[in-house]
Amino acid sequence: MSSVLLVCKQKEVIRGLTEILRPLNFELIDSAISASEGRRKLQEIEYDLVIVNTPLGDEFGVDFAMDIMDNFGVGVILIVKGELVEHVEEKLTDTMAFVVQKPVNRQLLTQNIRFVRQSRAKMMKLQNQNDQLKAKIDDLGVVYRGKLCLMENLNMKEEQAHRYIQKKAMDMRISPRKVAEQIIKNYERKR
Repeated sequence: MSSVLLVCKQKEVIRGLTEILRPLNFELIDSAISASEGRRKLQEIEYDLVIVNTPLGDEFGVDFAMDIMDNFGVGVILIVKGELVEHVEEKLTDTMAFVVQKPVNRQLLTQNIRFVRQSRAKMMKLQNQNDQLKAKIDDLGVVYRGKLCLMENLNMKEEQAHRYIQKKAMDMRISPRKVAEQIIKNYERKR
C-alpha cells in the first residue's frame, strides 16, 4: 500500500498538496495539522512518505522530520521558505530528507516524491536482504553450536558432525537449525 501523511497547519495548503498527490496513485493521503498529531498518526499507520510544510503550529518541523526518519524509516520531504533552505539542509545533512523551497514548484515536488518513493522501495529491499542475511548467520551459529556439542560429547570430527546434522535434517524434513537446537537441548539437559 502506498501512503502519504501531509503535516501542515493550513488546511488550504493540505488541499493543494492533495491535488498534487492524487495523480501519483497514493492509496492513502492522510493529514495532520501539527507535529504531535503527526507523531500519533505515525504510531497507528505505516506511511511511505511524510511531507512537512514548515513551520508547524507546535514546532518548526526539522526535529519532527529527524524523529520520523530515526523511528519510522519513512521518506520525508520538508517544504521551507527560500531563506531557510540552506540552514535546514545543513541540519538534515546526514539524513535522507529532501528540502523543497517555497513557493512549491509542482514539477519539482512531484520529481522529489517519485525519487523518495523509489529510494524507500530500494531501502526496504536492502533491509529485507539484510534481515535474511542476519537470519542465515544466526542459523549458522546455532548449527555450529550443535556441531560443537556432537564433537565434544560424541568425539565426532567437524565433517562428521556436519554430515550428521544435514542427514538428520533431510530425514526428518526439518531445517538443520532445528536439528542443531534439539542436539543442543539434549546435551544441555545432561550437564
